[in-house]
Amino acid sequence: MVSLIARLWLLAIAITVKAVPLHSEVKVRDVSEGPLSPVTHSSSLPPTIIYETSKGTWLENFVIRQQDGNAVVTVLTSPDVYLFSTTNEFEPVRLAHFDGNLGCLGIVEMGHDVFYVGVGNWSASTGEATPGTWSIWEMDLNGFDSHSHQEVSVTQVAALPDTGFLNGMTVLNPNRGTILVADSLYSSVWSVNVRTGNVDVAINDTTMSILQDATGLQLGINAISNIDGYLYYDNTNRATFCRIPIDRLTGQPLGPAEILVKSNIDTIFPDDFVIDFAGNAWMTSDKLSEVSLLRNVGSGEHPVIEIVAGDRSDASIAGFTAAHFGTSKMDLERGALYVTTNGGPVNYFFSNWTSGGMLLRYDTAQMGL
Repeated sequence: MVSLIARLWLLAIAITVKAVPLHSEVKVRDVSEGPLSPVTHSSSLPPTIIYETSKGTWLENFVIRQQDGNAVVTVLTSPDVYLFSTTNEFEPVRLAHFDGNLGCLGIVEMGHDVFYVGVGNWSASTGEATPGTWSIWEMDLNGFDSHSHQEVSVTQVAALPDTGFLNGMTVLNPNRGTILVADSLYSSVWSVNVRTGNVDVAINDTTMSILQDATGLQLGINAISNIDGYLYYDNTNRATFCRIPIDRLTGQPLGPAEILVKSNIDTIFPDDFVIDFAGNAWMTSDKLSEVSLLRNVGSGEHPVIEIVAGDRSDASIAGFTAAHFGTSKMDLERGALYVTTNGGPVNYFFSNWTSGGMLLRYDTAQMGL
């Protein structure tokens, strides 16, 4: 049974995991935090609902498939990965099922049509992760026909028994077959070689950690992105957006972390983000059902938090979990930002959803960026 404290935590923050101490053998670099970042509200971009799943389906993360511009989406409430048509040309097709696990989180495409997925146990109804259950799996979609409705073969490439809660994922070095994976519970980033199965701790920094004295909230580093020699990442618990210079081969830090945005969980509730070609970061806020624009994060200046999409009072489109830009000709022309939702994270405790998980599209070209 869920304890009274756990119930209160879920009501207050909608998503939480059981706290576990940091790895003692990893040095933690302390970084001072500046003042809260300013916030503005732009005219909200209108959403286009591409597809809505059944209620109680938590769409967690996705990547846009290079082959056809469709979305390869992970599900957190079941150990499944689906292919969603970004034009609603066909019904979602289940690509893979991972027996013995509760759900899937991070996903990346490395090479042509080869994907890597983080799989393990996190309960949406209790908000608790099970340390030691996490692994990375390969899905090869080469030759896959979206109309065949035939699941692809999957192969486990690495077990991570020392991890707490695998979350965001990014490619570090495709030539070496290395990815980086965020551990939201153990406040670290792991380096995983998908060819050899070798696993190492790449980074463990205080900017990635949970706030031990925060009321109920126990979720640190969330999403990560490797761009131009920096690892960009957000921290749900601290409501921050950061970057740290890293070695392009090992992922080890080359200098101190920098806090680019500092806020609070009533203003932003950082989940996933994507950085566009102009260096702007588009961040989803899960509990708040909004998209925040952080302009020119690559400049090193501290950007303003600009709320550009979503409505926290609208229960019909709730729980923004991830974002990526489309790659088709039409998507490029309209600046199509695709967003997945979970139907509102707090609703998983009550089983009282007002909507299912969705694939949305926001046309950002109208903003003139």
